[in-house]
Amino acid sequence: MKKYSIIGMLILILVANIVSQTNEQKLEKFEGKLKQIADEWYLNTGEDFFKLGIAPEDFLKEKKIVLESKTDFSCKGILDGEEIIIHHIVIDDDVIAIRNEEGKPLWNTETDKDIYVVDADKCVGCRLCVRPCPADAIRMINGIAVIDVNKCTACGICIEGNSKSYKGCPVDAIFIKK
Repeated sequence: MKKYSIIGMLILILVANIVSQTNEQKLEKFEGKLKQIADEWYLNTGEDFFKLGIAPEDFLKEKKIVLESKTDFSCKGILDGEEIIIHHIVIDDDVIAIRNEEGKPLWNTETDKDIYVVDADKCVGCRLCVRPCPADAIRMINGIAVIDVNKCTACGICIEGNSKSYKGCPVDAIFIKK
């Protein structure tokens, strides 16, 4: 009897842990000095140094956002490891959105390619889709797979699998957005 109750408790703890992982990603405010290295932007907060997941240059110009190294910078975004995925840039108390509430970019992505999306309610956080992605476009954020539409090449491996051991998303959480 004790053996089954211990296993039951372990399953209960595991399920509670999975349920406690929020599907909503919380936006945090980040401030610091900008630094450009090659084509990438970084934020030095004084305590840490983060890569910035920011919009393409054309979109920034359209929104009249000028980035310059060594200037003060404020944004709201989601911390993903060592990278801040920026959702809003704050300039003189004006908040300029560059992603919508779901994190989808507001700039024009390639319209002739399929957009691959993860249904956060179906994703179980197994991470099986991350490694086979040849474009390194899938990341885990708060235990949920997220596809970077700028990196995604629409190859379909995340859904259909590859010719090796990966057979595609086991819970059908990834789909093509119409």
